[in-house]
Amino acid sequence: MNSPFFDAYEVLQKVYRDGTYLQEEMKTVTNKRVTKLVYGVLDKHYELSFVVDSLAERGVKNALRPLLYEAIYAIKYLSTPKNVVLNEIGETLDVLGKSALKSFFSAIVNRVAGGEYPLPKKSDKHYEEVKYNMPSFLVGLYKKDYPDTYEEILSARKNERVHVRVGKNGTEEELFAADPTAERTKVGFFVKNNREISLLNFFGKVTYMSYTSALSAESIVRSATRGARTLDCCAAPGGKSVYLAERGLSVVSCDVHPHRVGLIRSYASRMGVDLSAKVADATVFCEEWADAFDVVYADVPCSGMGVIGRRKDVVFNKTYEDILALSDLQKKIVNNVSSYVRPGGLLVYSTCTVFSLENGKVVDAFLDAHPDFSLERIPLEEKNDGKIQFLPDGRKDGFFLCMMRRKS
Repeated sequence: MNSPFFDAYEVLQKVYRDGTYLQEEMKTVTNKRVTKLVYGVLDKHYELSFVVDSLAERGVKNALRPLLYEAIYAIKYLSTPKNVVLNEIGETLDVLGKSALKSFFSAIVNRVAGGEYPLPKKSDKHYEEVKYNMPSFLVGLYKKDYPDTYEEILSARKNERVHVRVGKNGTEEELFAADPTAERTKVGFFVKNNREISLLNFFGKVTYMSYTSALSAESIVRSATRGARTLDCCAAPGGKSVYLAERGLSVVSCDVHPHRVGLIRSYASRMGVDLSAKVADATVFCEEWADAFDVVYADVPCSGMGVIGRRKDVVFNKTYEDILALSDLQKKIVNNVSSYVRPGGLLVYSTCTVFSLENGKVVDAFLDAHPDFSLERIPLEEKNDGKIQFLPDGRKDGFFLCMMRRKS
């Protein structure tokens, strides 16, 4: 079926129902209207959900909610004519075998088009969910950790440009030819994500890498000597491993999933970089790696709450119990991989989130249990005592970075 509504519905179903990564689903989407619908719905999810729940007295099954979200978003934010929306909904319902629901859907669309829908008041328990587009428990975590600045953090706008760095096979001249307005950073460039930049990335001349991820890799380069044996133990898709290898470190790059190790190898091959990529579980002790590495880098699995500007799907289907489980996993990983650091070596811990449960508290618990490790100042311009919490501000993602030195 050649319909943006239907195509967007299929993507949204995979995100909502299956928990599929949005970035993966959108790789094959070329229709701009589909893109607008998908990202728009996810950006306004809690508002759209509130409207549907308010107007649909008998409720709407989860399988069909995304279609109503699209309709409401198209009318309210894309100024799509009501008759166009009704036609596309009707065609999609026909394909889904739900033609009997056309009158029900039409009634809701008509009310939205007429402005007959409520939004939560400040006193409503759903007010902050709609305002910040995330579940209330996540808003609560932001408030707890950042009581004076949480509104500023949650309101940070996504940078319209992307951050890239030039690989060893590329040149700055090629980058500026692709985007003459490229803005230099400490570790790369903010650029327009145009066709020319995409081609440079395809040919391994530049690579997409967030500003904070590149800073974390650069901090390791500044802390290590050339040739330092380095383990990147949660490495996929491999951006930081490639950065470290390019800068002269001897890198072993690991992930628990074989297909993700394949991504690391593909990344390194595209960038013309030599490293060793292996399947390994960061929670399981590997005897041959005991005391074997000058640097061990653990960029651990996390809630991703520092990248919600780029990853609209990270807030869905999460619970407070999920955050606690991630914190436990992070502690398990850092406790295990610390045994791979040689005496005098460096342990680096990072996440792309902003919550103390996953950051400072994990590090503090580790240091309490491992007196042979101590914090070491991170060699970046930011003031720090061995820990830096970057907050999302439109340029930087939310990102936590910590360095710890093992006693000789």
